[in-house]
Amino acid sequence: MKTKLIALTALLTAVFIVPVTAQDKINYLLINKLKLEVRADGEYTTTDTTPNLGFHGKYFNFMLGGDLGGGFSYYFKQRIVANPGTVTFFDNTDFIYLDYMPSQNWRLRFGKDAMALGGFEYDASPIDVYFPTNLWRNIYCFQLAASGAYITSDGNHTFIAQVSNSPYVNYNNLNYDAGLVAYNLYWAGNMGHWHTLWSTSMVEYKWNNYLNMIMIGNKLVYDKWDIYIDFIHHALTINDWGKNFGLVSCANYYFTPQFNIFIKGMYEQNKSNVTLGSSVSMDHQLAAGHTTARYGLGFEWFTTKQKNVRLHIYGCRMTDSYTDEATGVAKTDDAWNFNIGATWTMDYFKLFKK
Repeated sequence: MKTKLIALTALLTAVFIVPVTAQDKINYLLINKLKLEVRADGEYTTTDTTPNLGFHGKYFNFMLGGDLGGGFSYYFKQRIVANPGTVTFFDNTDFIYLDYMPSQNWRLRFGKDAMALGGFEYDASPIDVYFPTNLWRNIYCFQLAASGAYITSDGNHTFIAQVSNSPYVNYNNLNYDAGLVAYNLYWAGNMGHWHTLWSTSMVEYKWNNYLNMIMIGNKLVYDKWDIYIDFIHHALTINDWGKNFGLVSCANYYFTPQFNIFIKGMYEQNKSNVTLGSSVSMDHQLAAGHTTARYGLGFEWFTTKQKNVRLHIYGCRMTDSYTDEATGVAKTDDAWNFNIGATWTMDYFKLFKK
């Protein structure tokens, strides 16, 4: 860990020294994004047994990106953590990819990337997501991938075809087969007040066996408020259609550009009979036979117009309904979660300009 911190310090030092001494515009082309972002939370969760109370660091991210010239650019985002990855060297790397845009309408990308899945909760940066769905928490979306995108001339529509590693290549050390892939088709649309993030996917969980996913996100955006509704459907077989799905919605009202109140709710169910092991569903989004719900209210306050510091607070109720395998009795686990925290972003180029 000390070696990582020393290397990061050396990199930051080099970035600042070079522009100051050389004033060379090429340096700004090679590195035009350099940020550290941090989020820390204090949480209290009620349970049927022992309540959970404590403070913890949620995220510590390093981001670097730039223009390489000739239509090439790159982006790198690393979660700085104490423990190394358990599967590959890139476990804690969210993004490390190379972009090539031969024209304003076409883009090719290769490297560690987010799987091209729809929905606005999924699309948000993890540091900005509060009490997420089971799918968001349980699918490891950052995978090595290759993709091609067509962008309309007005920039309002983007169509992506992507082939990536499957998140089942090694899911929670359950030793799935290596060499599994996922195929994703994606559309992002901007039609004035109406925005869309839609996708359809085939995710391989066993050789030539696929989890089929449809994710449809719709969002209305106005000056003072916005609201999105995401529909998530996943099925292993034709008999699963209509059994395993989720709905999540979040509405924001901006009293000022710096103060926001939001309401969020979700419902998810897995009624599939296809299981692996004891009661774990094959798609790993939600255990078979379970239905869950979460809903809550929260506030965000940005302390400056630059939005470099954000304070948040929310409370949400969580329920999980299922049938106890041992007794056959229907049960519902009920809990409340209260969270207060701060997020701060250190944009080194903005600091340097000041």
